[in-house]
Formats: sequence, C-alpha cells, structure tokens
Amino acid sequence: MHNITDEDIKWAEEVLLPHGSSFDEQRRQVIKCLTSKDILACPGSGKTTTLLAKLLILERKLPLKNNKGICVLTHTNVAIDEIKDKIGNLNSRLFNYPNNFSTIQSFVNRYLAIPAYQYFFKKDIHIIDNEYYKNEFYKEFNKVNKRYRVNIIKRAAYSPVHTQLRLDYHEDNLVIMWGSTPLEQIYRKETDTYKILSSLKKRLLHGGILTFQEALAIAQEYIKTFPEIKRLFSARFKYLFIDEMQDTSYDQQLIIQSLFDTDKVVTQYYGDRNQAIYEGNSSNEAENFIQEEHLSLDNSLRFSQSIANSIKTMCVSPQDLKGNETIRELRPTIIKFNKENINGVLPIFGELIVKNELTQEGNRTFKAIGRVTFNSDSEKIVIPSYYPSFKKREKSPSEKANTFHEYISLLNDLNSISANDYREILIKCFLNFLRHLNIKIESRYFTEKSLIDYLDRNSQEGFIRIEKLITEWTLKIHSGINIETDIRDFLCNELLPHFNVTVSEEMFSSFFNTDFNGSNAELKKEEIFQKQSNYQYISDNGENVLINIDTIHGVKGETHTATLYLETFSYGYEFDESKIIDYLKRNHKKPKKIQEKMLKLAYVGMSRPSHLLCVAIREEALEGHEGELIDLGWDIVESPKMQEDKEHKAVISQT
Repeated sequence: MHNITDEDIKWAEEVLLPHGSSFDEQRRQVIKCLTSKDILACPGSGKTTTLLAKLLILERKLPLKNNKGICVLTHTNVAIDEIKDKIGNLNSRLFNYPNNFSTIQSFVNRYLAIPAYQYFFKKDIHIIDNEYYKNEFYKEFNKVNKRYRVNIIKRAAYSPVHTQLRLDYHEDNLVIMWGSTPLEQIYRKETDTYKILSSLKKRLLHGGILTFQEALAIAQEYIKTFPEIKRLFSARFKYLFIDEMQDTSYDQQLIIQSLFDTDKVVTQYYGDRNQAIYEGNSSNEAENFIQEEHLSLDNSLRFSQSIANSIKTMCVSPQDLKGNETIRELRPTIIKFNKENINGVLPIFGELIVKNELTQEGNRTFKAIGRVTFNSDSEKIVIPSYYPSFKKREKSPSEKANTFHEYISLLNDLNSISANDYREILIKCFLNFLRHLNIKIESRYFTEKSLIDYLDRNSQEGFIRIEKLITEWTLKIHSGINIETDIRDFLCNELLPHFNVTVSEEMFSSFFNTDFNGSNAELKKEEIFQKQSNYQYISDNGENVLINIDTIHGVKGETHTATLYLETFSYGYEFDESKIIDYLKRNHKKPKKIQEKMLKLAYVGMSRPSHLLCVAIREEALEGHEGELIDLGWDIVESPKMQEDKEHKAVISQT
C-alpha cells in the first residue's frame, strides 16, 4: 500500500493553498488516511480541498498495484467542475481509465442503467433526463380521453401526474408505481384507467425515455440479475471516495453498497449528517455513514467562534465546533417580533449590518432565509410575511421552450433592444437541439461554456463563427426577415457535423416537427421557486445594503458575511416550546422526527454566515427564554413597527 508523507502534503499545500498557509493536524490526518473511514466535516471545514489534496498526491503515485483505479463520486457537476478547475489538467490520469471521476448519477447511468436497458430491452436507451421525460410524458398524456385525464389528475391531487406514475424498484422487482404504491393496487388491472396508465408508461419505457430515478431502479434490477458485478467493480477500484455523502439517496446508497466490497475497496465517505436536508434521504441518512470509526474536521474556516458556539447544539448530532480565530467576533442577535411589527425585521437586520461595519468585510453577501414560501392559511408566517415581494415565479419563456418552433416564436415575439436577449434564446436553442439528439461531452449534456470550449478546440473558426451568425440573425429579425430556414440549416449542416454522430429522422422530428402544448394544466402545477427579490436597506447616513431573500435549500453550500434566519410555519413554528427552542439554549436531547427535520434546516441556514448571525423569532416563542439566551451570548433586539412610507423607501429593488 502507498503511504502519504509529510513531503507529499507540503507539495499539495504549495499547489492548493495561499502562500504561507498549511494544513492543520486534523486535515493532515485525513489526507494521510488510506483506510476505510467516514470523514465527518463541519460546515466550512474545507473538506473538498482536503480530499483534493489526497487525490493530487495519489495521482503522483499512479499506477497503483495491479493497475487498480480510484473512484471519486460527487452529487453535482458543479463539484466536478470545481475539482477539475483546481487540478487544472484535463489530461490528468485521474480522469482516465482505470479511474472514474463523476457524479453518482452519471456513474450509474454509464456502468449500470445503459447496459441494463440494452440487456432487458434489446435496444439502446434514448435518454435519461427528468425534463425531457416530463415533456414526452405530457405529449402522451394529452392524447388520453379528457374524461380519464381529469380523474387521473384528481387522483394525483397536488402532485404532478408524471411524478406519480413511474417505474421503481419495489420489493426486489421492477414495478410500475403510483406514488409509493404499485399501480395495480390503485386500479384493478381490468379497468380502463389501469390500462391507459400502464400502456402510457410502457410506451415511454420502450421508447428508451427514463428519469434519473428510473435509471437507479433499472440499475438495481441489473445488479440483482448479475450479482458478479460486485466482484468486477471491487477488482477494478482500490479506492472509493464519495463527497457530500449526506445527500446520497437511499437507492444510491443501496447501489454503492451492492457494487463495492468494503473488504477489498478502501471506502471513505465525506460529509456532514447534520446537513442532510433533501427529501428522500431522511429515512436512511443515519446509515449513509457506515464505517465503525471516523475522522472529524470540526474546526470551521468559515465562521467565528461566537457563531460556532451558537449552532453547535442546533443539530441532530452535536459537534464540538471550533470557529476561525481570524474572523472578528460579533454577538449573534435575535430579532424579536410580532405580527404588527414583522415588517421591521429586515430593516433591523440592515441596521445591524451597517452598525457593525460589515459592508467591507468577508464576501459582502447578505441574505435573509427561511424554510417555507407558502401556506394556504394566510395567518401563518412564511417568507413573504416578512417581505411580500418575495413570491413564486414561473420559468421564463426561454426556459419553457422545448421545440424548434417555440424558439423561433420567442425570437419573433421578443421585440427587445438588447442583442444579448436574442443571443440567450439562440444559445438555448442550440443546447436543446443537442440534448434532443442525446449528444453529450464526457457523458454530460453541453452547457454554454462546454459548447464554446468544444467548438474552439475542434473547429477552425471556433465559436467566433457562431457569434457572427447570431449578430447577423439579430439584425435580420429587427428588419422583419424570417430566419427560421437559416437557423435550421445551421443546426443540421454546420453545427451537427462537428459531433460525428448519426441521427435518425425520428430524433430530428422530436425537435423540428413537434408542436408541444406548453399550456398543459399539469405543467402549470410545477412552478419553480427561485431567488426572486432583493431588499435594499438605506441607512440614515445614506449607506446602501442589498439583502437577498432566499430559501434555506437555495443557499446550501454558500457563505455570507451576515445571515438572517427567518422563523416560518411548517408543521409548527420551529422555535415553539415543543420544537427546537431548547436546542438554541444548548439543551440537546435526541430529537423526535419533526424536530430532526427542523434542526437540519436550522443548522444549514444558521451555519452560512462568517461574521454575523441573526435569527427572527416571534415574541410569544421567546417568552420565558430571553434571560437564558442572553446569558449564552445572544443579543435580543425588538423589531420596530415600520411606518408605511419608510418601509416603501427601504424596499426599492426587486429582481
């Protein structure tokens, strides 16, 4: 077995860290560890950089004995790109056989789902993609007799039909499901509705159109059919490293355990079980970290010691958190409010930012975040209760467009003076064209950046040729000239030949000839929550502070100079007596299920700031607790009732 030495770590420090910086003893232990262990890392611990140091050192020692490989799995392409950027060499041996460097989903698709589909259906899979699947589903669903369609939508209640009807691995078999129940237990097999739904699902399945979750299901069936797969993967890889293990779904976890023999493969899971906030992971997150021993990274590089003290018990599994001594200490602040003065919470937060002179510290990002954006009971407090301009926003037209004709319609109807608006629609048209044809780079669909890079590397004129065409087409549109034929010819005769693929007429038709009904009522059920509003605070001396309003899920992984955590209602208010107010007072006990969910969200939200943590809590929830909280280091300020004209003066920016 290879060893990692102090000299190796010194070299990695020179490559990865600022001049003069070094890894501390905890991180050196993690880098040197080459046995199976969980790495439990607190927020802002720099665990990805620590893992990257280990990978860079191991790359210098390749090839491993018996030419075994290193398998690195993450959850997002962003994480993959971040690590690749830091490595800085796309020809690195880490990215080539026998190694694997990918998301868990693309790993499953490549090695399991695609060969599984070929084995079970004797044909090639068409596409694994949720958005594409949804569009194809509703093309088929719209053909169903309206009487049946209405009843099916009623049965789906508040869930979109395409998410209810799905293929899943249920009780060790592939089964067509309706929600969490087999379809045949919802509708008798002899009923028309059962026949309609099962036939619709089978058409999509035999057409090779799967969701990401269905790819996991078919992969599990493949492993059951060929159990020797475990021996093959365990022989290929010496090391398995998984980043953000807490975000691994139960199905992903089962697949990983079915593929890698821990007696033969060194497995290290990096993450923080306290931050497992995504639905679908919650029932099994305790098992996501399964090694008998673990190493800890419990000193955060992100936040001060005062913040570390405030949140160390606001979690499912308490940690002895240590803060960053180089960050200025500020007392965390509770903003006490009631329904009459709730509109003063954001201005008080802005005032605290200015008072503590934070506009020039940290990354100068200021956010107010909460759990819930909507409740049917208007009396319940949600994010818009603090700031009514925060609301749901549907996808923009260019995000909704799916077919060639829809993009042409968008261009003709745009009537914009900005050339960049036309460029945005055209680029999305090109990317969607490649997606429809299932053309990828390194098993991933093209983004604007990866398409530009690819064409710059593989064509004589590079992407500059396309930029010139976009300018010409924009001028033609403004002159009233139809450019539909120009763009179609470009896609088929100029763009497509760069990829050296053979495309069937059927695949072309799915993009050029289909008139997709984007007004379908089912699609309208799926409104997208996005960062909608900015609140701009103006101090008495004229200083401006831009505060972004977001959800907790929307800021996971971020760092802010100051964060305001907003109390909201979902299965109760989080700081009610029976919920998590005691954890804020550092009285930790094993949480009940609803407390566990609240704690995970609170922990993620309250661990974002580097300098100032504020929490907005209703005055009735604080009653009887204020003295203890002050003794524990919290300041408590009361929200003032804002006069309407002053409130409107503060709220001057909405995006």
